[in-house]
Amino acid sequence: MTSFGATEIVRNTNANGQQFNSTFKIRGQVYHKMGSLMPMPNEPHKFLQIYFMGGDDSGSALANRVNARFYYNNLDSLYARRIVGELDALLNEHNELLKIFKSHMHQLQSDNHAIVINPDKTPAGEHFRRFNAPVVDDVAGIMVGDCTAAREIVIRRRNNNFQFIADTHRSYDALQYLLIFWKGQDGYCINIKQRDPVSGVETNKNVSSKDYYAYRLIMIRRGLDNVILRCRELCQQFMVDMYAKIESERLRYLRYNQQKLRAEEYIHLRDAINNNADVAEIGNHVILPSSYVGSPRHLQEYIQDALTYVREYGRPCLFFTFTCNPKWPEITSLLLPGQYATHRHDITARDVFRQKLKSLISFITKSHVFGPTRCWMYSVEWQKPGLPHAHILVWFIDKIRPEEIDSIISAEIPDPSTDQLLFDIVTTNMIHGPCDTLNNFTNDAVTNVDGYPIYRRRNQENGGQSFIKNIINTDIDIDNRWVVPYSPLLINTYNAHINVEFCSSVKSIKYICKYVHKGMNKNDEITLYQIGRYISSNEAAWRIFGFPIHERDPAVVKLAIHLENGQRVFFTKETAIDRAINSPKTTLTAFFELCNCVDDFGAFARTLLYSQVPHYFTCTQTKTWMPRKQGSPVSACLNLFKSNALGRLFTVNPRHTECFYLRLLLVNVTGPLSFQDIRKVNGQQYPTYKDACLALGLLEDDNQWECMLAEAALNCTAIQIRLLFAIVLTTCFPARAQILWGNHKDSMTCINIVYGATI
Repeated sequence: MTSFGATEIVRNTNANGQQFNSTFKIRGQVYHKMGSLMPMPNEPHKFLQIYFMGGDDSGSALANRVNARFYYNNLDSLYARRIVGELDALLNEHNELLKIFKSHMHQLQSDNHAIVINPDKTPAGEHFRRFNAPVVDDVAGIMVGDCTAAREIVIRRRNNNFQFIADTHRSYDALQYLLIFWKGQDGYCINIKQRDPVSGVETNKNVSSKDYYAYRLIMIRRGLDNVILRCRELCQQFMVDMYAKIESERLRYLRYNQQKLRAEEYIHLRDAINNNADVAEIGNHVILPSSYVGSPRHLQEYIQDALTYVREYGRPCLFFTFTCNPKWPEITSLLLPGQYATHRHDITARDVFRQKLKSLISFITKSHVFGPTRCWMYSVEWQKPGLPHAHILVWFIDKIRPEEIDSIISAEIPDPSTDQLLFDIVTTNMIHGPCDTLNNFTNDAVTNVDGYPIYRRRNQENGGQSFIKNIINTDIDIDNRWVVPYSPLLINTYNAHINVEFCSSVKSIKYICKYVHKGMNKNDEITLYQIGRYISSNEAAWRIFGFPIHERDPAVVKLAIHLENGQRVFFTKETAIDRAINSPKTTLTAFFELCNCVDDFGAFARTLLYSQVPHYFTCTQTKTWMPRKQGSPVSACLNLFKSNALGRLFTVNPRHTECFYLRLLLVNVTGPLSFQDIRKVNGQQYPTYKDACLALGLLEDDNQWECMLAEAALNCTAIQIRLLFAIVLTTCFPARAQILWGNHKDSMTCINIVYGATI
């Protein structure tokens, strides 16, 4: 009855225009529109208007409605006409929304009259499925003019305007998906109450849209079908549509709370209050915070945390790409007749790929099949053909040596006479497109400092294998140049495409992580995010079930860097004065407090650098460092334990001079007691942090710029490092700029690891 729209709607097709591995995907905001009950003069009937052709349920009226649908969809089939006719008759007989419209149609005395559907109400004491159309005045009524609430659905008798349907309206689902909600049942609305799982009594908490649709997708009761899961491509559209609704609900919460929750540097807020400034004008505008999964701020923060592993432990050892196999028996056994894996993203997400991914991570990190693991991380993405895959980075305690590569990674076709099963898996899952120009034959692996190594790929004269593969009705001779590098152990265990790469340098992690370096700088970050987002049906299923798209171990603790009274505070108009008077605590001020403690913990803390504190202490919500109670016992301090958690100091641009030098001191000075104490060198108090750095000999040469650029090489893209180098040249005036350039020019060059291009 309504139209479905977005900035861009995509269905995957092959070169012949036919759909394959069908995946529904949208970009931008999703919207449903609804027109009038009757078309304008000389206009054809569309959407809801089709149900009012002929004005009754006679045979001729039914035929007219069927013809209109076939004309609108350019279809012509006797078999299809019969099915459409039966469905039309079913909806006209049982759909309560259509009954509402028809029962009120005779009361629309002019085109200015309209039917109004209340967004929340159903008849008192009755479920929506049970009421009769003539007695639903509390649900829908007649109105004249434009005095309606924002979320009400207003359907006029005849006009040219289309109304946007609010996604929180209870009839939003039923108006779009008539074959799923064929009785016109209520969908999600904001006032559905949770029930106690034991007593069944309603609580005062509302059901979130995510929980509601997760339940709708997994609800399979004995003897009853879940109609949604039988709808193939329509099920894909439904999942995308409903996840867009879930995101909209979350983003609305963030947008509406922007007016109450504002962020400002503490010293600026204090000055503004002292000067009687208008609190409503203080703080940022519309921010999409890093706590929102998938936002640019979240991605930047996550990758910065992941690169902390690089700073602490160097390059990762192995990079895995694990792709879902639609032919896994765990998937095919759950498919209904006529379905393919791409029709049931709920199965691949909830029942199979999520569990396989957890199993693979455990197999690598806990079974130690490649050696003891120090840390790991993964990120889940979705391919255009509709299958999820995970990028996994693993650091081992013992680094893999180049001479060990051939014993772990293979880029060759197995000998079927010695291992037929492995041969079948490799020839089915690990053959790439033609790569003759890139993957040359070689008898030994060769490491490459700029990216991945050159793996052993022997030709047939030197022991290599080949086979014939039929591709698009053409027999092609496949040799080792076509093989994607893999681990025989892993693909034998999981029977899937698992690409395994040896990481020979730190640069590879930047390519893998697809580092987001630009961030958001618009006034309305939420709108910018909604305009640019893509949602596919396979991702929608994953996100509706609440599965993470990133995971890592160990934890990374973010450590604040700010000048005295320069910490960021969150305030409302009502709490601004109180927050200005009471200085908020941060991890940095809590570090000073810890170092001032007179007990054994304080004495031990005074031997630590700021970045080392998370190893031994955990920061509470009240910003207090408390001793860890699990991990390895610390011999130097009783009842203190060391964990594998890492600390990450926020980076500071050298343009912020004093804050930059404060960070330099925190990286080099153990156990400072305060902002003043950290500026004390050999008993003498210095007025600025830069003076203290000079007194400590940290600025005698270009060593601080060397360290800064070396750290940036781990955290930043080549473009960012070039910009940072330019700032150092123009504002910091290094003594040996030429040597600085020579030492770091490689990190300022962007290497495309796949194609070898240099930027």
